[in-house]
This record gives sequence, C-alpha cells and structure tokens, in this order.
Amino acid sequence: MKKFSVKIVVYLSLILLLALVLDTVYTLVYSNSEVRNKVQFVMNAPPQNYDAIILGSSRAENHVVPELFQKQGLKVYNFGMGGGGLCDDSLLLKLFFETGNTTQKIFFQVDLQFMGEIPAPAIQATFLPFFTTNPTIYNHYKDNTEQSFALAYVPFYRYCQLDSKIGFRELVLTLLNKKGKFFESEGFIALENTLNSKQKYTLPTEVNKKNKYYDEIKVICIKNKVELIPFMAPFCVYVNQADFFSKLKQNVPELHDYSNAIKADSLFATCGHMNRKGAEVFTNILLNKHYGKKVFR
Repeated sequence: MKKFSVKIVVYLSLILLLALVLDTVYTLVYSNSEVRNKVQFVMNAPPQNYDAIILGSSRAENHVVPELFQKQGLKVYNFGMGGGGLCDDSLLLKLFFETGNTTQKIFFQVDLQFMGEIPAPAIQATFLPFFTTNPTIYNHYKDNTEQSFALAYVPFYRYCQLDSKIGFRELVLTLLNKKGKFFESEGFIALENTLNSKQKYTLPTEVNKKNKYYDEIKVICIKNKVELIPFMAPFCVYVNQADFFSKLKQNVPELHDYSNAIKADSLFATCGHMNRKGAEVFTNILLNKHYGKKVFR
C-alpha cells in the first residue's frame, strides 16, 4: 500500500510538473508573437501613434478599409474583432493605451453588441494566454468568467479548456509565424461574395437602455483625450424590426446612424456585412463625413 501511495504521489508530481512546463512554454510563445490575432498585435507589437483606430465587431472589421485613410495621409488601423462584444472591445482598448499606443480618434461600431455585456468566448480565448501575467486582463475577466480560478491557477488548464482556440494547432501556427488574415491589410478583412436578396435579417425588438462597457469605453476615451465617434454600420434593406436603429439612437443619442446609408444588394455579402466594394463605399462615407475627404478606386 505504501509503495502504491508513493507511485501515485510521484505520478501526480510528474503530471503537475509537465503541466507547469507546458503552461510556461505556451504562454511564452504567445507572448512573443504579434501575427495570429489582434490581441497579440496590441500586446506584442511596437507601440504606434495613430490618427484613428477602428473598434467593434466583424461589422467594423469587414466594413472599414484603413488603406483608403492612408491614401489621405492618415495612419489608421482596424482593431475590429469578428464575434466580439463591448466587453472585449473595452479590454482591448485598455491594453491599447497601456502598451503605449496613441490615437486621435476612435471610430467605434456600436449596434447589435450594445445588447450584451458578457465576453465573447472565441475572442476571450485570445486574451487568456495573458490571463496569469497581465493584471488588466485578469481583473477585467475574473468576475464574469466561469472557472476563472481554474483558468488562472491550475497550470495548463486554460490551454486544455480552449484547445480549439489556443491549443496545440494554434501554438504550431504561431511558432511557424503564420500570419492571420488581418495582418497584411491593417486589420481589415474583406468579404468577397454578394448578397442573396431573399435573405432576411431579424433585429432585436427591445433595446437596452445602457451597456456598462460602452460607458467604460467613453471614460477611457475621456481619460486619454481621444475623440470617440460611435456609429451604427449599414445593414441591407431586408431587415425586420428596422425600428431597432431609432430605438438605439434614442438611448445613445451620440451615435452616428449609418444603418441605412447603403442600399444596393451588390455591396453586401450578407444582410449584416458588406463585401469588399461595399466596405470601400462605406469607408468613403466616413472619410467624407469626418475628414471632408473622398477617395475613389
């Protein structure tokens, strides 16, 4: 019995040691890459001084083309994150400034994400390699993340739990310096297909009065003396409950409403996402409205 107990202790000690080593290796790899996702880019790339940055979900990531700003001599980066919510946007913005970046303006896409305050699991996973080493990330997620104690204090647990996002495959791609789709286009990811006009999109019938992370982002901008330009991005004409936009505008009157700015089916990939040509048209709208500039390709 004593020998059996000793073996158990030895095996458990070896497992714990292996977990500690793997946790250290994974964290070290992710902490030295900037090419796989935008969280790594903010955390690990050299700090930059931007004229403007883009923040939001995929409806920012797919809709605003930094290249067109650059044609006007403006340094712009698109930090939109597909599937992200305001909780994740707020954390990314905190890290953006903490790592020494600056910007004069933030174009902040706010529409459907205003309805939620929980982290987006796929986006949250990209922050978690830094969960044990960065107090800002830990404090932001500790109270609204299930199993936060295990994620922070059980070695290698977060990498096992989120293997599809930050597991072995992602580690190998990071080691191979395989660049994410965003990397070569200043954060913009283009969609190439064209809308099926039979496609419908149903918007929420009720609109939240407030979102604590939206308020948090406003405070961050005031603290860093940055002009915040919140906007609703375009939808196709086939939406149901189109009064969602007017209801949201009532609750957030500073929003710039571009929800109906583009109507042609040929400029959309889906009802909620424009294709490359639509993104160029919409980017020109932003340039003209907020900089008095037009760029046509």
